[in-house]
Parts: sequence; C-alpha cells; structure tokens
Amino acid sequence: MRNLVLAVLLAVVSMGVHAKQKWAYQATYSEGRACVKDKSGKWGYIDENGKVISPCQWRSNRYYQEGMGCVVDADEKYGYLDLDGNLVIPCQFVYGGWFSEGLAAVAVVEDYTMKYGYIDKTGKIVIPCQWENAYSFENGKAKVQVKLEDGTRVWKVIDKTGNYVE
Repeated sequence: MRNLVLAVLLAVVSMGVHAKQKWAYQATYSEGRACVKDKSGKWGYIDENGKVISPCQWRSNRYYQEGMGCVVDADEKYGYLDLDGNLVIPCQFVYGGWFSEGLAAVAVVEDYTMKYGYIDKTGKIVIPCQWENAYSFENGKAKVQVKLEDGTRVWKVIDKTGNYVE
C-alpha cells in the first residue's frame, strides 16, 4: 500500500513539474489570462485552466487590461487581442500601451518622429497622434509630452477629448 501511495504521489509531482516545464516563463494572471513564453522565445496567452488562448507566436506581449491584450508581431508592430485571443486591432502601431478608461496610448511614425495619440477598443484613433509621449488615462485625464517651438519638452494634462486641462 505504501508503495502504491508513493507511486501515485511521484506521478502527480512529475505531472506538475512537466506542466511547469511547458513554458520558459509564465506571468501572473490578469483578467483570467497569463502571458507565457515558450522555449523558442515566442509569447502567447493561456487561460486559468492552462488552455492556450493565443499560441506563442508573438515577439512580445503584455497582460490583459480591460479585456484587451497587447501583442507585438515579428515586425515590432503593436496590436490587440480580445479575451478569446482574436486579433481585433491589427499590429500597426510602433508603440501600444495598456487600455485604461476605454482608451490606449499608441504611437505612429510621422516625418521620422514617433507621435503619440489614443485609440478606442475598435482600433480607431480617437485622439490624434500629436505628442512626443503619452501615458494612460486615470480619472479622465492623461499626461502627454509636448515639444515646444524652442525644442524643449514639457508635460501637460489632457482630458478624454484631447483638450488640455489647466
């Protein structure tokens, strides 16, 4: 009987070790999803049951926020997945931030310069890309970096329409 119990325990432990070895790295869960990296260095997502939601095909990814997971493709373009792992906003931005209050800061390149603005969950740019840098919204406001005519950069605060708040 003792040998049977030891054999079962050994099998359970080895299954647990084997499951953990499947991923080179696994982040903590956010919104029931975890970022995972395979042994080749590609990133994907799993759910809380260990089911693969998005295969390890991404150069990088970020944890889910507001039902959206940010991914980076082989061309280093950012896009977004829904909770089912579907690419709902194509990889097209040179930077993509986390969604907060329904918006995410993104960047595009214009005249060899990165310009930041904000998209909604459909991928539509709702606040034009015009700033040197941008942070996520919090309590209806976000910090953006503005380049002045003399070349200096200052931080300003905007509302969700893109207007400066004094």
